[in-house]
Amino acid sequence: MVGQAKSQLRKKHSTSTHQEGVIANAVDQYNKNKEKSKGERKSLRAICQEVQEEWRALDSKHHACYHLTTVIQRLQGGRSCQQANSKNHAWLTLEEEENVVAYLLDLAAQGFPLTQKTLKLHIKALLQAWLGDAFPETGVGYNWTDCFAYCHAEHITQYWSFPLDTAHGQAVNPNTHKAWCDLLKETLERENIEEDCI
Repeated sequence: MVGQAKSQLRKKHSTSTHQEGVIANAVDQYNKNKEKSKGERKSLRAICQEVQEEWRALDSKHHACYHLTTVIQRLQGGRSCQQANSKNHAWLTLEEEENVVAYLLDLAAQGFPLTQKTLKLHIKALLQAWLGDAFPETGVGYNWTDCFAYCHAEHITQYWSFPLDTAHGQAVNPNTHKAWCDLLKETLERENIEEDCI
């Protein structure tokens, strides 16, 4: 965002994402290089140096530093820390997280954005229904919603809402009324709700 400094956590995440991209690119280049004849092949070290230089030229703010053994480990099927943590410690899969984000955006578009507390309650209900007794009674962790919002910051953000009177006073116009009616009609059709049930 313009005018706002990135937090240390956001900077670390950005650097880590950049580094993972460089490593994935090096693995891809090495796999393509294996298809060439023996005389045209490059060593893994040479490929890694070329990839680092390419990425450094594209983005001078991030310096991709990784060890050659990291690329060798990935070539042998190893996972990054992010991949291992999401596989071993996450309550939701990536696809399920994307569905939750889509649900949040859908609710926000209808004018009913979830608070952190209600998001946590929705996730708890979802996981209890899916996992049953394997899901702890206490629910997801204390900071789960903060971490979720942080991981999906490109789609969802936290913000201060305006007082209800101000919001209602500024919302009374033909455009918002039409948008609300269109949204209501779309929801009724999508969910097969009869008009007498409104």
